[in-house]
Amino acid sequence: MVVSRRAEALVLNGPESFERRWLDIPVTADEASLLRVEACGLYGTDHEQYSGHIRSRFPFVPGHEIGEAARRWGVAVGDRVAVEVFKSCRDCDQCRCGLYRRCVRNGLRTMFGFVDVDHEHGLWGGYSTHLVLDRDAMLLPVPEGLDPVLAPAFNPIGAGIRWGATLPQTGPDAVVAVLGPGIRGLGRCRRQRGRGRLRRHDRSRPA
Repeated sequence: MVVSRRAEALVLNGPESFERRWLDIPVTADEASLLRVEACGLYGTDHEQYSGHIRSRFPFVPGHEIGEAARRWGVAVGDRVAVEVFKSCRDCDQCRCGLYRRCVRNGLRTMFGFVDVDHEHGLWGGYSTHLVLDRDAMLLPVPEGLDPVLAPAFNPIGAGIRWGATLPQTGPDAVVAVLGPGIRGLGRCRRQRGRGRLRRHDRSRPA
């Protein structure tokens, strides 16, 4: 592997055990690209990884709510993009029908923010200055003028819509209760607005 420079990363070695490391950045091939991380959100999963509620058998660079300045096929140098946590081969039956989370080649094994730091270059998570992507990565363009710090919020907002509307197939006349108006809860509220009755409950306050 040819190395051009190094990236700074936070590696989670175990519960409540972060280590600052410098990882070699490979010179990317035609089928890969290097992205400079401008922002990475803190998700509930990140806290569960750090606290040990979600354990890993290997150290890794966390962070899967990622906003970047890109250098990649089909994207001009300097374009800002957000990165989907899952990858897609775009060819297997699962990917072709839109269930890319079950991609035969990827799935849970290659999710950003969950890959062994000793696998290849190790730059698989947003808690680093750079991220290396292959052709299976999925990018979302960030509109010009949008604060890059806000761009990674597509992940929890989308999760609120998916988990609260798409998966349960919530209809326009459904009665929906949102327990906790966090970012996912607010995303769910926005999706339900004008589609039925909605009750929001903040569990930090008396009912």
